[in-house]
Amino acid sequence: MNAADNRHAVVWLLLAQLLAILPLVAVLPFWIVLVWAASAWWYWRIITVGWVFPVVAVKGLLAITSVAGVYASFGSLFAIEAMVAILVLAVILKLLELKTERDHWLVLMLSYFVVACGLLFSQQIIDVLFTLLQIAVLLIAQQAMNRDKAPATTLLRSVCVMALQSLPLMLLLFVIFPRIGPLWTMPLPSGQGVTGMSDSLEFGDIATLNQSSALAFRVRFEGDLPNPESLYWRGLVLDQFDGRRWTRTAWPARNKISSPSITQESIEYTVTLESALHEWLYVLPLAAVNRSDVYYTAQHQWLSKRPISGRVEYTVKSYLSEALVDSDGSQRQNLQLGGNSNNPKARALAARWQQEISSPSERVAAAIRYFETTPFEYTLTPAILGENNVDEFLFTTRQGYCEHFAASFVYLMRAAGVPARIVVGYQGGEFNQRDNYLLVHQSDAHAWAEVWFEDRGWVRVDPTATVAPTRIRLGAEALLSGQSGYLNGSPMSLRRFEWATRLRYFVDNMNYAWARWVLNFDSDAQTSFLRGVLGEISPQRMLIAVMLMGGLPLAFAAFFSLRLPTRRGEDLAARYYLRSCRALARRGLKRKEGETPEDFLGRVTLEQPCWAAWLGMQTRLFTECSYYSQQSPNYKQNLQNLKRYQRPRKWLEKKK
Repeated sequence: MNAADNRHAVVWLLLAQLLAILPLVAVLPFWIVLVWAASAWWYWRIITVGWVFPVVAVKGLLAITSVAGVYASFGSLFAIEAMVAILVLAVILKLLELKTERDHWLVLMLSYFVVACGLLFSQQIIDVLFTLLQIAVLLIAQQAMNRDKAPATTLLRSVCVMALQSLPLMLLLFVIFPRIGPLWTMPLPSGQGVTGMSDSLEFGDIATLNQSSALAFRVRFEGDLPNPESLYWRGLVLDQFDGRRWTRTAWPARNKISSPSITQESIEYTVTLESALHEWLYVLPLAAVNRSDVYYTAQHQWLSKRPISGRVEYTVKSYLSEALVDSDGSQRQNLQLGGNSNNPKARALAARWQQEISSPSERVAAAIRYFETTPFEYTLTPAILGENNVDEFLFTTRQGYCEHFAASFVYLMRAAGVPARIVVGYQGGEFNQRDNYLLVHQSDAHAWAEVWFEDRGWVRVDPTATVAPTRIRLGAEALLSGQSGYLNGSPMSLRRFEWATRLRYFVDNMNYAWARWVLNFDSDAQTSFLRGVLGEISPQRMLIAVMLMGGLPLAFAAFFSLRLPTRRGEDLAARYYLRSCRALARRGLKRKEGETPEDFLGRVTLEQPCWAAWLGMQTRLFTECSYYSQQSPNYKQNLQNLKRYQRPRKWLEKKK
């Protein structure tokens, strides 16, 4: 292909390449788009005004500079984003050596791979629709190589036909092809594309998370929605403290216990976690989860046996009033205060409570009164704290977010001799009234405390509720939407605009349906579906299913594609006349090969004159239809008569 002569194909190629790259700008550096613009302009000058292609040294320098830019942007060349960036730059720089048709094809095929890479980072339905647009433009660019200056409408029509032809095969493969989840749900090691709850906590961590509008999970309840104040989505228990950071027990697998037995009335719901790397599940305690790849620990948390990647769905039974009781006697471990922890003022205050109040429940009540009566400020932008962070928060700055209140409360309780620990997860959620399910965002992330009573087990205490009860009663958005810093990490989020609420719910409905029926069609769902259809999964039944679902539709399509054009191209008058001849042949008068209609009529008149009148009429109608225009007034009537009397018996019946 001569690019200078076929600029039409080059324009489509550049447009397809740009569309393939644009969605990746959300995770790749924007300077890659500038590199594409410079390369495209350079190549356009080459084919239009005769600039020469760059020499090998220049191309090598561009390649080295690009790789260095990727390393500078990501700090590594082995993260998913960095590897995709290198692929995109390779496709872009290939323009500077685009000389032959083979090079043109190579750029197009690599662009398909770039389009597929975009689905590594987002699989919302809007991304899938945009991917279809990208593929359509790539297909048009392919056709433009071989169809000189064909109109865009013609090329688009061909793309639509190809899409319809491939639809049955696509549906068949979707149903029967084995799922290879790890390829398409690969976690992002660099973490730049994902936000979520961590397995450790320090002052300021959750406040930072609150700046994201990203969705954490959706929940669909069987029945009415529980009281919003009871929606504490328990994730992890953090019971280890080093003086600054709270972490979970290092070996939770050793603390496996059987799933809790819920004997009273429970609530049932389905949780759909957004795509990420999942090591723990979120439930309303006390809960039983139906998955086989998770286990229950002594800290009343559900952990995965191995990290689960991608989007995860599980059903849960919870009983909100069930006590969290430990039977292993390890509560004394929740009195540890960290080897490097000082905080002398907090220790002194707790020691006074321990000395003056004998009952643990009264010491807890004293701490709650302290938070209620002290002028604390609930804010997304608390002051930075020093080494004695608990003391500085409780007695100096008094500005904090939920982790400040929860961690300080647990510290005070441990110092006062009451076993306590931190629980992290989410609180509340946004109810989508269009489809009756709950949306829980990263901005709903929350931390609270649990204290141990011998007669009641682990009891939830949320000191945030004493300072900002609106946060618990109405949710994070109701309290924080007016504060600076809220959703700062998502400047384009529709959650910022109240007028867009209905539109946002509508879009989320589509994404939820897409996630439930398509993205969550994993190997378990596939096995369940095939067993429901086939009764038993065996090679013989699978073969029959493939034949029925794939073979027969393709056979019908092949039959009609071969048959219909022949019928459309055949002369109807000739078809009806030949049927008349075959009808006469069954009566002993076969038309000879090469015999004209007039000669055949003359022979019939001599040999069997009883059919001469009928054949004479058919011959006359056939001649008139063959030589007269189809637009003439008598053509349609002659054709109908030729068809009506193509069998002599019918003509004879009419004469009688």
